[in-house]
Amino acid sequence: MKIATTRFGDVDVPESEVYSFPEGILGFSDIRQYVVLNNPKGGPFQWLQSLELPSLAFVVCDPRIFMSDYKIKVKEEDISSIKLYDIAGGFVLVIVTVPKDPMEMTANLLGPLIFNPKEKLAKQLVLSESGYTTKHKILKGDEQGSVKD
Repeated sequence: MKIATTRFGDVDVPESEVYSFPEGILGFSDIRQYVVLNNPKGGPFQWLQSLELPSLAFVVCDPRIFMSDYKIKVKEEDISSIKLYDIAGGFVLVIVTVPKDPMEMTANLLGPLIFNPKEKLAKQLVLSESGYTTKHKILKGDEQGSVKD
C-alpha cells in the first residue's frame, strides 16, 4: 500500500507492517495506525509514521542503544490489550526529541512504546514508578548515555 508522508513523500509499505495503537499515543489518541520506517540516512533512529496524518511522525529508537540496562516492568493487564502475554515476545521503542542542537537530544524513557509484532498491535505505557524521565539526554555528557552505531 502507498502512504502519504510529509517528510518522505509517498512511501510503499506492506500492509503487514502497519501497527494499530488501540489507545493511540499520548496527545494523539485519535490517531491509531502507524508504520515504523527505517531512516533513509541509516543509523540507529527510525520513524514512527502515522498513516492517518501525513505530517505526524515521531523519531524513535531502541532505548538499549544508549542505555544498555534499560528495563521496564509491566503487569499482564498493561499489555493484554495488545495481546502480548509475555514482554519477551514484543519489542520496545522510545520517542526521541531532536532539538536544534542535536547534543541536547532526549528520549522519553517514561513512556515507552511496546510493540506486538505477531498481532501488529502496539501501546504506549507510562512507567509512573520507574524513576525514568521523559527527557533523558541521549548523547554523552559527563553522566549521560551515548548512542552507538
